[in-house]
Amino acid sequence: MEGIRQTALGLLKVGVAYIVFWMLRATYRLFFHPLARYPGSRLAAVSKPWYEWYWNFHHNGMMLFEIERLHKLHGPVVRIAPNELNVNDPEIFQEMTKVGSQFIKDPSFYHVVTFPGTSIGETDPSRSRIRRQVLAPAFSPARVQELIPMVKEKVDRLLAGFLESSNRSDPIDIFMSMKAFALDVISEIVLGKEFGCIEAPGYKNQFVEYLHSNFDLGWMATAFPNLTGFSLSLPEWLSAALFPIPIMDLKKKCVHLVDDYLRERDAPRVGVSDVASKKIEFNKSVVIDTLVDPTSAKDHSVLNGSQLADEIIMLLSAGTDTTSDVIMVCIYQSIKNASVHKKLTEELAAAFPTHADITYDKARKLPYLTAVIKESLRYSNPIPSKAPRMVPQEGWTLYGHKIPAKTVINTSSYLLNRHPSIWGQDAYDFHPERWLDSNAAHLDKYMTSFYRGSRQCLGKDLAFCEMYTLLANLFRQFELEMYNTTDDDMKWIDLLVTYFVGSKLHVKIKKRVD
Repeated sequence: MEGIRQTALGLLKVGVAYIVFWMLRATYRLFFHPLARYPGSRLAAVSKPWYEWYWNFHHNGMMLFEIERLHKLHGPVVRIAPNELNVNDPEIFQEMTKVGSQFIKDPSFYHVVTFPGTSIGETDPSRSRIRRQVLAPAFSPARVQELIPMVKEKVDRLLAGFLESSNRSDPIDIFMSMKAFALDVISEIVLGKEFGCIEAPGYKNQFVEYLHSNFDLGWMATAFPNLTGFSLSLPEWLSAALFPIPIMDLKKKCVHLVDDYLRERDAPRVGVSDVASKKIEFNKSVVIDTLVDPTSAKDHSVLNGSQLADEIIMLLSAGTDTTSDVIMVCIYQSIKNASVHKKLTEELAAAFPTHADITYDKARKLPYLTAVIKESLRYSNPIPSKAPRMVPQEGWTLYGHKIPAKTVINTSSYLLNRHPSIWGQDAYDFHPERWLDSNAAHLDKYMTSFYRGSRQCLGKDLAFCEMYTLLANLFRQFELEMYNTTDDDMKWIDLLVTYFVGSKLHVKIKKRVD
């Protein structure tokens, strides 16, 4: 009996100590922490996990819009976690991302929402620089010029399918078809062969389904990074057993795809004896070839199968949802706004008497098409809320106040791309004409959709090639009309990426006769 009493007393002491610890820590964070001066939610100041849980799970991806409300109430700096500020100031963003900036990606974020060590997930600047040097040739402007015929061929196949649907009076599923197009493009670049989504029934692909399943859990990775970090530290077989998330199944498939590629690449060709030319018949992946080549860059370490799969997943993900979302928003807004639709189709008709005349190099010189694409990039924000960076070791001064080293400073692409100081009082409107104004030259500098500086998106030139080629051909060849789609279908929430709640954009099309 005495033993039970002592055990109960011991547990009570532990419980009381635990409560006292949390109360003392909460008091420190609220009143004595270096960030205590900054406004924001008291819950956020005390607990990052439960604040994110409340807004991104309980309120289903609405934390970004709560932060937006706080900025309107308190100004450009709000506290969104015990050690994290959200800064909504375009000039501060310029300072943080300029060449030579000592801000680094926040490891506690990027190591749980991406694969560490990849071109997107690497937080060490020197290692990131090496990986980008290795991958840059696969996405350089010169390489994109070589890829133009491949992109055009996929556009032609996609639009041929649209025409068949039109002949049957079936609506086009823009939401899924744009993902299919973008995924077929990036998979051919990354893996040497496409996934074949364009001709798949309903444009369905398991990769896209895996991605969306993981986005549903994205809030958990950032809210409870220790749990996520623990799962990633385990052997892959044990992590998959204890935490059966879709991304692990996807990784297994990518490991097999990489193995198949390397096996086929290195297989002897029948009737070809010349070692240098035996791979001529093979569709090459510049991405994989450079990643397994130790001479690709100084200090580059050849990746193993698991590391290759990590990089492949990151590149496929970055090249699919981002590009497809921008194209989808562009189509939706261009149809919805009659004046935009009229100006766009008139410019295309004047520039290209027949659709056979359409080329990427000509299309990207069209001022109104360019304005529509840039406005779609600004307006869509595929990665809307999170780009956390850590204050460098020497600290940082923000509006006259010293910010300690390792404080996390977050910026939001969604908010910066709507800041009235840059974009005007109509920043929340889709208005391509802003890019045609006489004072519009500075707008590119403040566009955050591709990020900027040393971490600018590697696939920027490829994305423009896809957008110009597809949109010029689509709006020149077809008349488009919204079908059974409302603004509610295009509403979105923030699940680390823009997640369209309705997942639907249907249009009816008809072949143009002019």
